[in-house]
Amino acid sequence: MFRSIFYIIGTILSLSPMLSGCAAVYVPVSWEYSNEVQKLTRSDMLLVILYDRYDPDRLTLRGNGTSFQEVLMPVEVKHHLGAYRKDTKLIYRNLYNEYTTTGLRDLLAHEFAHHIWFSSMTPVQRDQWEEHLVRNPSPLQVMVRRVYSRSTDYAAEDFAFTVQSARPVDIKALAVIGVITIKERDTLLAVEITHQVGHSLQLNSAIYSN
Repeated sequence: MFRSIFYIIGTILSLSPMLSGCAAVYVPVSWEYSNEVQKLTRSDMLLVILYDRYDPDRLTLRGNGTSFQEVLMPVEVKHHLGAYRKDTKLIYRNLYNEYTTTGLRDLLAHEFAHHIWFSSMTPVQRDQWEEHLVRNPSPLQVMVRRVYSRSTDYAAEDFAFTVQSARPVDIKALAVIGVITIKERDTLLAVEITHQVGHSLQLNSAIYSN
């Protein structure tokens, strides 16, 4: 009897981390968002460049994959709006989230960066990218180490979060290690400069209108 009691207690303790977490249900990102994701990968310049090079047929956006669940801790939930699976080479979204255009764009950039990391980059390119972040650390790396419990996830998540919110120095590094071409680098840098100028004009307009 005592053995049974100890077994039950042990089982409860082993399940407690899962019971205190949240179950996220993932479905293919195109499910109910097919038009939006196709439009984004053909209009957002970063997505256009990456998709045309690494997935011209948009197979990572196909809608015929099976759903799956993942148990997340509360601190992880807001950072796990999507998922990428190496076995299916498919991008997923959280079933219970509603996505703005910006949110959907960030999800695609992040998860497709995972696709590139696992499916196309060589070990040498990965090492070169990690060396780039040693020289040019990103504030996002601090968040990655707070949210992800396994150190084996750090390198891939650093890459995905950095590509999602790429700085000019990151865009240049992507070209140096051969993930994008020099021409693609210059196109993205031009878009970044235009974005910064537009943002400055908006700020100035807001200042003078007050």
